[in-house]
Amino acid sequence: MKLVLQFDKQFDYFLAHTKKCQQFEYTLERKASVKDIIECLGVPHTEVGHIAFNGKNVDFSFIPSASGMLNVRCIEPPFNVLAPTFLRPFPLKQIKFLADVNVIKLGRLLIIMGFDVSYSASFSDHEIADISESEARIILTRDTELLKRRKIVFARRIKKDYPYEQLVETILFFGLEKQISFFSRCTKCNRKLVRISKEQIIHLLEPKTKLFFDTFFQCPQCNRVFWKGSHFDNIKNKIGSMGISVKQ
Repeated sequence: MKLVLQFDKQFDYFLAHTKKCQQFEYTLERKASVKDIIECLGVPHTEVGHIAFNGKNVDFSFIPSASGMLNVRCIEPPFNVLAPTFLRPFPLKQIKFLADVNVIKLGRLLIIMGFDVSYSASFSDHEIADISESEARIILTRDTELLKRRKIVFARRIKKDYPYEQLVETILFFGLEKQISFFSRCTKCNRKLVRISKEQIIHLLEPKTKLFFDTFFQCPQCNRVFWKGSHFDNIKNKIGSMGISVKQ
């Protein structure tokens, strides 16, 4: 059985050179879902926003039974994971991320931006898929094969190479500019910080910190103390120079 496949140009990143920017024939020699067909060509289902077979919307489980045209379109940013879509009828209730070993620095930057991020260098692919499903987290990774796992619904295959560029890529793709809460979480524990009086933690502070700063926050889990020092302005300015406004 012959299918004619057409992918959006954005999928050139995943497709073999001979398949890029063009319509091409695909011989289907077995019973297979469109998810399997798309992924065997290199495109993870998590990057797909719309599928049509002979002009009719179909989901990932659809199995072609006759020749026809399969059109595969990408997710158009900003991707609102809190709203239902045809391919993803059960949206997330809140924004939470899971960063794998390939993008741990991105994960830490997202925590600095105030987002709930789980990460560990020791997570296996199997554990990542399970955590994503059980905790309803969006996976961030540079491992394309990981994203072909059926359990994974919401994810982003990070394309930029450097952490700050990856941060901007993630914020813009998911439309998170208005949800940034700068330095509101512990960078070690991912817990929300609570304000604490200077008097309560003054014995933990260095002399210059005591002299120049009066507003402090503490992690309720590890008790680390945070204040908006030069590191705060450095990161804020770095992000601002890349087009992301941080108001806090």
